[in-house]
Amino acid sequence: MWAGAEATRTIRPRGQQRGRPRAPPTAAASSLDDVAAAGAGGERGGSADGVQPPADTSSSSSSSSSSSSSSSSPGEADPQLESEMFDYVQHCQETYGKPGLIDFSAGTNGLPKVTLQHPAGASCELYLHGGTVTSWRHADGREMLHVRDQNKFDGQEAINGGIQIAWPQFGVGPLKTHGFLQNMHWSVIDTAWREPEGEQLEDAVDYQTIADWRPTISLYADTDEQWTEAWPHKFEALYSITLMQPDPPEKSDVEILREAAEHYQPWKRRQQQQGGAAQPAAAAAPDARQRRQEPAADEERAPLTPSVLRCLLQVHNCDDSPFTFTTGLRTHFATRDIPTYSNYVKTLGLRGKYILDYGRNPLKPRLGVEDAHNVTFGSMAPLNRLYVDCEAQGDVLFCPGAPAHFHIGNSQGFSDIAIVHPTGVAPREARRFVSIASARAARKITLQPGGTWVGEMVLTAHDRYWELPAWEVEDSSGVPIPEQTPESLQPRRGALSLTEQLAPDL
Repeated sequence: MWAGAEATRTIRPRGQQRGRPRAPPTAAASSLDDVAAAGAGGERGGSADGVQPPADTSSSSSSSSSSSSSSSSPGEADPQLESEMFDYVQHCQETYGKPGLIDFSAGTNGLPKVTLQHPAGASCELYLHGGTVTSWRHADGREMLHVRDQNKFDGQEAINGGIQIAWPQFGVGPLKTHGFLQNMHWSVIDTAWREPEGEQLEDAVDYQTIADWRPTISLYADTDEQWTEAWPHKFEALYSITLMQPDPPEKSDVEILREAAEHYQPWKRRQQQQGGAAQPAAAAAPDARQRRQEPAADEERAPLTPSVLRCLLQVHNCDDSPFTFTTGLRTHFATRDIPTYSNYVKTLGLRGKYILDYGRNPLKPRLGVEDAHNVTFGSMAPLNRLYVDCEAQGDVLFCPGAPAHFHIGNSQGFSDIAIVHPTGVAPREARRFVSIASARAARKITLQPGGTWVGEMVLTAHDRYWELPAWEVEDSSGVPIPEQTPESLQPRRGALSLTEQLAPDL
């Protein structure tokens, strides 16, 4: 069973149907032998294992194309490649798809992508090229990630923006910036989802809250000859993305005993048998009609259920010698226009952390300590910092300028937080996003032969501002307000006028 899946729920990988058992990867796995065998040769697993997405080899086959009189021009699409892409997407949909939860399709320029759709309304899109998450939308359709404007989607260059994988090098170094996993073609190795049990659905008051299907996709990549000269080590990587809702809070022993005692109350049983359960529903009907008549008031009382994106990266050393690496998952959060909403676009939770500031020299960072409550971006000055030792016990929050916030969780493996605001190289585009990464960069990882490293980042999108700290209670100038629209300025039905509020006895 997948890491984080409760024993009371069932996860059913696609390959386990029709008597074809497959062992889904686990976060605590000591090796990736099972998934490696599936991804490399299909010796274990379903029929789609080991099928690689078609790669655009135009840049690496110039010698052969020059001798061919039928070679395509640089701006012309390759019909054969398009056909292979279409066949691969169709193959993935038939083998791994789950309509309404996990759907494969052709993205920009025909590149294969997968869409995870949660029953509560949230969704995310992931391209197999680079394993890059290019979209994460809340239930109201609001896009929460930023994808850079200059992307070519050519299957060669990395897709900049969204959530990118940095490995085996985070930042600048002897390899290309942020390594090469973001340039590789990943193959689909598994999909999974969780079906709520019947009793849980019957007892549910809010179906969308209980029915957390948690669609999941797992991608596989291994040693690529293109990069062996620059990085001569054999490896395997498994990358899993899950779209879910927050885990319900754990109940205390007192709450469990109270619920058990209420379950055996004779009068409660008689009430249920006599149809007493229908009375609360009938009483709630007028309230429901009133809420439909006052949609604005209902929205204020019931914010959207938080959306959670869990990103799990596993790296296995299948070489004969140890290798060293740094890594990270770089999230580009979409924001309001930063110069306009400079008081509101900020982080919380990094005060007192050691800083490695790469702003002046990426190869020789300056050491410092964060002494401010918030990291802000209103000055539009270039920012490139690594905050050290931000493990799971600390909360790092980010406000995109609206009355909402993100929780960035280093659940496992990652220990640093990197913040980049590239106003120097992209001044216009940097008005609309901030990059925050869960990383392991200050202290390098040495992975022994046969060893596996696991890194997990959990992003939670809340449709409300964070709980006010003491200094914001005293001075609320930094608290964002909802965007004013013509609908929000209309008076609500049934609401008291200002005169009635001030002088109710007149």
